Amino acid sequence: MNETTSLTCQTQCPTACPCPILLSIASSIAHEEDALACILNAECAKINRVIAASSDYEALIAIDTSVQATLERVIELEGILKTKLDSILPFLNECI
Repeated sequence: MNETTSLTCQTQCPTACPCPILLSIASSIAHEEDALACILNAECAKINRVIAASSDYEALIAIDTSVQATLERVIELEGILKTKLDSILPFLNECI
């Protein structure tokens, strides 16, 4: 996480350059996206394990309900991350 100290502006920024901060925010958004991808992969693995281990209708419904709740939370977080990214993009374009 010490990467942010090495970020530099690609353009001629004033002394109080926001570019390292903006790039740090963009990097944190990317890390959160990666974490959400890991969660989705874990949910897929969970579904596959239940399907392979059981054909019980109630178990399949329970796993479906669990996965659906997780997906709803992931969708909410994706919306928040998109809002974060949209809020810095106009400024970030000046740094790249």
